[in-house]
Amino acid sequence: MERTMQQTAVTARRFEPFSLLGSAEPSLFERLVPAANAWHKSAAVVVGIVLVSLLAQARFFLPDNPVPITLQGFGVLMLGGVLGWRLGLASAIGYYLVGMAGLPVFAKGGEGFDYVIHGVTGGYLLGFILSVGVIGFLSQRGWNRGRSLWPMMIGSLLIYAPALIWLSVFDFSWPAEGKLLSQALYPFLPGDILKLMAAAAVTGGLWRLVDSKR
Repeated sequence: MERTMQQTAVTARRFEPFSLLGSAEPSLFERLVPAANAWHKSAAVVVGIVLVSLLAQARFFLPDNPVPITLQGFGVLMLGGVLGWRLGLASAIGYYLVGMAGLPVFAKGGEGFDYVIHGVTGGYLLGFILSVGVIGFLSQRGWNRGRSLWPMMIGSLLIYAPALIWLSVFDFSWPAEGKLLSQALYPFLPGDILKLMAAAAVTGGLWRLVDSKR
């Protein structure tokens, strides 16, 4: 009987990496700082807001692509991958509210209520919050280490769900009629692919660091 139970346990461990969702586990931040208290977690949330704000001001262009690529999205992906869904959401929502309150934390120094509510980027900003929550949840359910690429990919795509709905519902001068995908989605994909790959590589490397210390 005991031998049968041991064989069952071994089989379960063997197939565990292939399960769709594993059991809940600590976030990467909690692994890196296992003794983190409420003050440490609050500081991590604030640092997340500051880092995304700074990364939002950095941008570059890809060849033959007129759309500037900001590092804001990379910071958003990292919030979920490192802080997990609880702290990551707190940081993403804090970033949203700080910008709405008037601090120039969005791309190109964007800020304010009108920028968020009456601008074309309002849906993308909501997509950041959705993305962080999903990435954090998946990362804490086994989609980490060698599987870090998948939550980053899903999170990147989820940014566009509220963004495209936002642009479809409200009447802006952009994108032009009939060019929703060609102007508001496709030009951003090359840069997003680079950002999600970088985020997956960084979080995967941090997980390897944690595992090596253990």
